[in-house]
Amino acid sequence: MKAVIVGGAGRVGTRIAQELSRHPHVEVRIADRIPPKDPSLAYVEVDLAEVTTLDAAMRGADVVVNTVGPFDRWGTVVLDTAIANGVNYVDVCDDPAPTAELLDRDDAARAAGVRAVVGLGMSPGLTNLLAVVATRQLGSVDLLATFWGDPGEGKSPAAAERMAASMASAFEEGRAAFQHLIIQASAEVPIWRDGERARCRAWKEAYRVTTSSGATALFRLIGHPEPATLPRAVDVRECINVGTIDAGADRLMLPVLDQVNRGEIDVSAALTLLAAQLREKPQVLATPRVGPALSVFGGAAATGERDGRRSGVVVLPGGPVDGSMSLETARPAAVGVLNIHSAELGVHAPEAAFDAEDFLKWFSDTYWDGVPGFIVDEAGPDAIVRVES
Repeated sequence: MKAVIVGGAGRVGTRIAQELSRHPHVEVRIADRIPPKDPSLAYVEVDLAEVTTLDAAMRGADVVVNTVGPFDRWGTVVLDTAIANGVNYVDVCDDPAPTAELLDRDDAARAAGVRAVVGLGMSPGLTNLLAVVATRQLGSVDLLATFWGDPGEGKSPAAAERMAASMASAFEEGRAAFQHLIIQASAEVPIWRDGERARCRAWKEAYRVTTSSGATALFRLIGHPEPATLPRAVDVRECINVGTIDAGADRLMLPVLDQVNRGEIDVSAALTLLAAQLREKPQVLATPRVGPALSVFGGAAATGERDGRRSGVVVLPGGPVDGSMSLETARPAAVGVLNIHSAELGVHAPEAAFDAEDFLKWFSDTYWDGVPGFIVDEAGPDAIVRVES
């Protein structure tokens, strides 16, 4: 198999290249403006503004993996070129607006015999498939949520100081992931509510996920593709995505996000302001512990009815997820590449491209020594509850 990784010299692209290179039948080629740090990898220079260079990079490939953001600018450029060349496609898009544009290429991809999977990372990606498993445990689903991140509740004052210093440095550096977070968290985002598409201001609503053992974590509403794609595949009354960077920091961000929303400050100023507040008052991160920590990086929770009774489940990955965003994004993408010919023709979100339980088994066979690919916790009606609005 010949795999071209567009943006393969970047953080996520590098991880995907490493994961795919572990498989001797996969030939990896990096397509980027700059060469990869690993000189053993084949490299071709591309400029996405010059589609001819991208077209040349894809020739002879079996699958292209797109890691280049922003996806609202480059996503359809790479997918359209893949379709034109009859090359299968996987990406890690986590933005709902470009996801919709990419899915609109479905007819063209089918006509070209192309299989394309959009948003195949950790969230979206693995969380979508865990969410499908969650819905299969209930007769009817009132609320389905995908979640990601570690709220870090119950930190000691010393741990809060260390975390605040680290987070402040990341904000000051203006990392792309945090810029994207500020943009998404300060805007109205798509959700599925009362059985139809809706929009809601991000970060205002907080939800607590709790397992049957009392392990718990606090998350906030954020814009992701899952609420836009999952209701196409499963019958739910409400579908949301929730996340966290830290329970204390999440709350600290609220007034700053309001300023961004009103146009009073831009994203760069917001990150600078948040960094200053974290350095001035690091103890804001020393939030109280509500119960044992739900120490997983992502999963799904659903509540509804089963056999005429209120019920709920939390579905977690079957093996370890270490919390490295780039690694946990890369691994589902790599598994999707390895199994791309099992996907449906056309352009699909992960839950429509693959059977959820099949994919999670492939994932476990690749990374978790074949343990069950998911854990279903019978958490009951309080599996996920809104606690703040």
